[in-house]
Amino acid sequence: MKYCKSCHVHYDTDLEHCILCNGELEQEGDQISVYKFSDITKRSASRFFNRFFIFINVISALICLYLDLISGLPLTWSLVVTITNIYVIVMFTVLAVPTLWTSKMTKSIIVTVMAIILIGLAIRDYSWAIDFVFPIAVGTNIFLISLLIITNKKKWYDYFAGLTIITLIGLIPGLFNLIHLTTQRVPSFICFSYALITLLGIIFLPSKSSREEFKRRFHV
Repeated sequence: MKYCKSCHVHYDTDLEHCILCNGELEQEGDQISVYKFSDITKRSASRFFNRFFIFINVISALICLYLDLISGLPLTWSLVVTITNIYVIVMFTVLAVPTLWTSKMTKSIIVTVMAIILIGLAIRDYSWAIDFVFPIAVGTNIFLISLLIITNKKKWYDYFAGLTIITLIGLIPGLFNLIHLTTQRVPSFICFSYALITLLGIIFLPSKSSREEFKRRFHV
């Protein structure tokens, strides 16, 4: 009988790798506990509703762009509506895909921040989005995921990928300061500093066993 030492699951099949973590199974002697696989049931999903929802948003964006275009003036309000439609579609997709809630939260914050920045660019008043919304949202997300890792160390690998991604994004406000794109430099500097410290902590603080576990689980 084969056994996964990471997931503590026994298999009575001919599998070579664990279906939960994809780790290599070890051969062991007879065990009492056996993992029984339940019958696969097809999930009922309303594909028609999903496609209809996306279709309505695309039609809404196209109609608004057309009405704004035939006015003969530069595109203004239609860009805001189009960005909002795209944001709704992306958020619907993010929330509909089954995954960890922390991953959904990270993706939602990133998508929301990008939508706000794009709306600011559309109305030609983006400084407030870059100066305050972007660094504060990213910094808050880094803090929340870091707090989850500290308070739930046994499942740190579930949050580690999201923390790494959002930390790298947190370095972008520093680039904005460097190229003088921001008018209020303090929030961007704080976000950049916090993201840099977190990134250094990710690289140097984990133990050897934690690094090996991370590499194994994420196939690095």
